Amino acid sequence: MKKSFISMAMLSLALAITGCNNEPKVKNVIYLIGDGMGFGAVTTLLLTEDEPTGFEEAPVIGLSETCSANNYVTDSAAGGTALATGTRTNNGYVGADPDGNQLTSVLRKAQTYGMKTGIVVNTTLTEATPGAFYAGVTSRKMVYDIAKQFTESEVDVAIGGGLDHFIARPDSLDLTATLIEKGYDVYLNWETVLNTESDKFVGILPLYDLHRREENNGTASAAEGQEVCLAAQMAAINEDVNATHLSEPTVYLEKATVKALDVLSRNNKDGFFLMIESAIIDGYGHNNDSDGMIVEMQEFGRTLNAMIDYVNNHPETLLVVTADHETGGAGVYYNGHTPANEGPLRLKFSTSGHTGTVVPIFAYGAGAENFAGVMKNTDIPGKIDELIRK
Repeated sequence: MKKSFISMAMLSLALAITGCNNEPKVKNVIYLIGDGMGFGAVTTLLLTEDEPTGFEEAPVIGLSETCSANNYVTDSAAGGTALATGTRTNNGYVGADPDGNQLTSVLRKAQTYGMKTGIVVNTTLTEATPGAFYAGVTSRKMVYDIAKQFTESEVDVAIGGGLDHFIARPDSLDLTATLIEKGYDVYLNWETVLNTESDKFVGILPLYDLHRREENNGTASAAEGQEVCLAAQMAAINEDVNATHLSEPTVYLEKATVKALDVLSRNNKDGFFLMIESAIIDGYGHNNDSDGMIVEMQEFGRTLNAMIDYVNNHPETLLVVTADHETGGAGVYYNGHTPANEGPLRLKFSTSGHTGTVVPIFAYGAGAENFAGVMKNTDIPGKIDELIRK
């Protein structure tokens, strides 16, 4: 029988009350962000897996408010900026405060402490959330500026998509050449990323390597005033079912993350900071797609399990799992008197945009007890920074 979600929450509160006098040192940080992953998305994994999920293994659970500086409902740019920098900004801003000043992310701070850093995403490396960890612009649409700032990020390992932003540019620059000049190995396909022995590389992969495509006639949509993000577009695009690729998109995020962990852990006495974004949860929320959400969360669950395994084998590692916001207003749909195990799970959506609902935080490993309770999204990077500065 599954563990009780309520019992886990009670344990979190107990930890918060009792504290921990012998708090272990945090050497490594894994920051796993589910874009648009609210309680509805989490519930789909809990109800569709027969065995306990990684969420149920969390010793500490908290809640995060997700407002932006200028709206109760954040977009991914402002939400990612809050999680990266500890500062609330206006919707649309990436890594910059409401006055347009570039902020310093917790990833950048980790670099000043001598830690290696990495970014793994199943979207473009220039998307809003990853961009917030290294860039500072006043519009998420400034992808060419974000790409240029990526070349100055000094991140040790990065895997994602978005090659056009690096080479098919209005200024005719080839930023892959810039990366090579800075000492990176640059790979443009999934096979070379998996097989590399390099300690410093960037994998800029085709989008079909990063995520499966559903066969449907859907189109990406969003409520008035909300973003129509790349994640929603990716979730709605049809793929040629006869096409063959070297990629393994259903296990991409898990394998790419494990690869990054292997590289960042190698001969590293000072630790690492790794940010991972599972971006397409948001897309299925925008598209109000129950089936897509279920499969996406199952893929997220496999990545989470791999991260928990790493934490269990490396006790100086902190794993923090949360979301930038909730998308779709998703809840489990009432199916009459049909027993739960005899009918398919269906979600009921209240919007095709984002909501301002609080999102969960799950924490594991060294320092996890600091993430129990209710907090603002801006509190999370500050807590991480305090732990890695010790």
